[in-house]
Amino acid sequence: MKSRTMLLAASLAALASTPALAGKDNDTFVWATSTEMDTPDIYYGNQREALITTYAQCDSLVYRDPKSNEVLPLLATKWEWTDDKTLEMELREGVKFHDGTDFDAEDVAYTLNHVAAPDSDMKLRVIVDWIDNVEVVAPHKIRIHAKAPTPAAFEYLGGTAPIFPSGHYDSAPEVPGADGTTRRDWGAVTPVCTGPYKLTDYQPGQSVTLEKNEDYFDGSPKGKPSIGKIVYRTIKDPETQIAELVTGGIDWMWGVPTENAAMLGDMENITVVSAATMRMSFLALDAAGRTGDNPMTNVKVRQAIAHAIDRKAITENLVGEGSAVLKSMCVPVQFGCETDVTQYDYDPEKAKALLAEAGYADGFKIPFYAYRDRPYSEAVLNYLRAVGIDGDLQFLQWRALRPLIVDDQTAIAQLTFGSNGMLDASASTGYYFQFGPDDYARDEEVRDWLGAAEKTIDEAERKELYSKALKKIADEAYYIPLFAYGRTYAFNKDLDYPVTDDEMAHFYLAKWK
Repeated sequence: MKSRTMLLAASLAALASTPALAGKDNDTFVWATSTEMDTPDIYYGNQREALITTYAQCDSLVYRDPKSNEVLPLLATKWEWTDDKTLEMELREGVKFHDGTDFDAEDVAYTLNHVAAPDSDMKLRVIVDWIDNVEVVAPHKIRIHAKAPTPAAFEYLGGTAPIFPSGHYDSAPEVPGADGTTRRDWGAVTPVCTGPYKLTDYQPGQSVTLEKNEDYFDGSPKGKPSIGKIVYRTIKDPETQIAELVTGGIDWMWGVPTENAAMLGDMENITVVSAATMRMSFLALDAAGRTGDNPMTNVKVRQAIAHAIDRKAITENLVGEGSAVLKSMCVPVQFGCETDVTQYDYDPEKAKALLAEAGYADGFKIPFYAYRDRPYSEAVLNYLRAVGIDGDLQFLQWRALRPLIVDDQTAIAQLTFGSNGMLDASASTGYYFQFGPDDYARDEEVRDWLGAAEKTIDEAERKELYSKALKKIADEAYYIPLFAYGRTYAFNKDLDYPVTDDEMAHFYLAKWK
């Protein structure tokens, strides 16, 4: 635990080396996390920081109010299901993109048809895989043709699906592909949107600068922007983030370490608030043998791992305020999230016995991959080592870990997923258990149940299908749910900022007091 003296010393060092450009006096709101943002295009980045930037910079067809959860008109003003697979939407007129071009139906069709294409390399396929095609009906009217009835359509058409101008990706550069051919790097194109803030500078892996869109249209449920400039900075060391917050170098940070929260809360210039989130932490295990012959293909080994970890202790003592033990591969607020599934109590002796039954009485050594919140991964590893599983920690940036996952190289990995704020179990189950690149279980029965759940509009039937799938995932210990993150936020007391339970930072709603 850092002492108060050490923290103040770090603060003084930061004050001496960092210009205090943040704050009310400069009308510049600066926020920081330890993540290196790969791209501000959420279709190709799939990072929470990119999603936060997207919400501030971009608009989607509909908007989910972060407090009421009500779906409201945004770029679409009216809509109607004309049959169970056809959604007609009337679009807002008089809207302009940040480059000055007019928004119309062609832009919606172009964007959604591009990312829905099988070869688009869009990261979170569940958002677009339901779309067959998008048709332009009139200058401000579109028709979305779904492949099947899609009860979660409005979850997918919200903030995770920004609209770009027609031809937006035409400038994407060609880069070498894994097989020696070339591919288009769609994520290299800087997003152009219609939202309350516009992107004016992007330094890959370092910073993103957004400035107020003075011409943002009237009537948006997001409201008119207030703060003049929003800057994201990557600051890898949490103690450095704290030092900069104390000295005015940044205005907002999340994931405040438990041992620092009380001290920061005592400071006159800082507000500290904790809240629940939708972000899950879990172990992805190679039950399908994608990495070759490995211990994770044995169900007894997977169950041993589940019994070896004291999830309650990690949640309460390390993750801290707002967090909770995760019971299933979804969060309870999501539709269809079945939590009455097999639970694996902390029982290291049972874990050792299961390993012996599986033929690993002496344990084994295996690479253990992780990319976020290293202290949490080290805690998990300590529990595994106590029962004989020697995990060799490979702690990487997401941009380095992602290709290893796709290329069948991670037998065990601690991952996180925030569902991009979608209140439907399909957000996580569709990503990890429907034979996509992140599915290391490859269970055909689970896949089929989940596929059926995404296509029926009967809510009772959907719940039953999700229940079957999530129960089998737990019974087989395909993936091991660990905890749902809580987040402790610390921010400038001059900031009027609405803390919500979706792990989204809705900075476009913020203003100075």
